[in-house]
Amino acid sequence: MPELESTIERKLIEQLVYGESQWTYREDLKTEADLWANFKYILEQNNKDRLNGELLSDSEFEQVKNQLQFSSFYKAGEWLVGENGKVQVHVQRDTERLHLVVMNHEHIAGGSSVYEVINQYSALKTEEDTAASTRDRRFDVTLMINGLPLIHIELKNKQHSYIDGFWQIRKYIGEGKFTGIFSAVQMFVVSNGVDTRYFAAAGDTELNPKFMSG
Repeated sequence: MPELESTIERKLIEQLVYGESQWTYREDLKTEADLWANFKYILEQNNKDRLNGELLSDSEFEQVKNQLQFSSFYKAGEWLVGENGKVQVHVQRDTERLHLVVMNHEHIAGGSSVYEVINQYSALKTEEDTAASTRDRRFDVTLMINGLPLIHIELKNKQHSYIDGFWQIRKYIGEGKFTGIFSAVQMFVVSNGVDTRYFAAAGDTELNPKFMSG
């Protein structure tokens, strides 16, 4: 009997978080609201000095969220390059402009970076989705650094080719599922437990199976 997708998913998560791994499994993060709250918490923890020990107000965090609504994966990639090794967001607090560090490239694989794995995220259709074909979706496994989803993995069982995962991702992009906090994604991985391929994030019309690497 072929292995269930849920089993492949569980094994992948176990592999990621096993032993001395820096990855932490966050079973509690399932919705966009969960992810924003988690991102806010990490941002505040990593910027206590810059925030003078004060948490971000709702209106201040709205400013942050607006800076993370990328119009394309490419734009997100440009931002993630950072300046002088730091990826930042900016908040106007009264007369003061606060520069908050989202990611410090010097801390990747250590330092203040937080590595989290989520699964079965609910990518809900928005009120703008009037197309009958657009539905709520569930994402398989996503890897996050400092609360930002950066690598998304779609899994199939061995009865399916990994290419089915590719078409699925392309469909989700076309449906606008990779918006909001998920607009920061930089890489996709597709696997059926035997064959695994990865490719850089791009718009659905720009994605071509030829771009996949093994």
